[in-house]
Amino acid sequence: MKKNILIIGGTSGVGLELAKHYATEGHTVCVTGRKQPDLEGVTFQNLAMTHDPVQLGHDIDRVLDSFEPVHTLVYAAGFLQRGYIDKLEDDHLSAMVNVGLLAPMMLIQRLKKRSDFPLKAMLITSSSQYTPRELEPAYCATKSGLGMLGASLVRDQSLGKVLVAAPSGIRTSFWDNTNEDTTTMLDPKWVADQIVECSSGSFKYKYAKLLRNPARVEIVECLDNNMAPIADDNKEAHLV
Repeated sequence: MKKNILIIGGTSGVGLELAKHYATEGHTVCVTGRKQPDLEGVTFQNLAMTHDPVQLGHDIDRVLDSFEPVHTLVYAAGFLQRGYIDKLEDDHLSAMVNVGLLAPMMLIQRLKKRSDFPLKAMLITSSSQYTPRELEPAYCATKSGLGMLGASLVRDQSLGKVLVAAPSGIRTSFWDNTNEDTTTMLDPKWVADQIVECSSGSFKYKYAKLLRNPARVEIVECLDNNMAPIADDNKEAHLV
């Protein structure tokens, strides 16, 4: 079945690789971001998420009005400002909360109201979801919150399946103008391929860590519609 897939943060990195994959498969894909990716078969909506929650709500409504119905939501957006909590500006804190947590909650809230079928959600977090970091207190908090949002949403039987994927550092422009060493980071296309693989099959909830050195996938939890664990013989797969 061909689906309408909305990818938030789909103009670069993993989101862009996922857009390429799904468009190639013949799905109808819309991506959001700040810059037109100019991909054949993919539509674009500008969505610059800022610290203003009211404007964020209006902008999300505009995007959803232009692309419906949405069968699958892929949330791949991220915003990081490093620093001790007392060194972070209010606008930076607000932007991290809005991009990392408020926007996906608003999207799922609105999509559930608009849909007469179960929505599938794919939430891309990071290793900051489960690794506390000295200079990323707000970022870690929002990524952890996004993961818990996914784990809680699956208790709603009127929603479709939920995948939470937590990659451990990806070689993208996200790290431009930082001192971060990206040489050991994961390739965005490989990450996208693993997310597609993790999202396939029958399940209600799946939480996967995409780790590096070596690059591999660890399925932390997988539940069926009755919230019972699903056995996975390939719990950890290494990159060959």
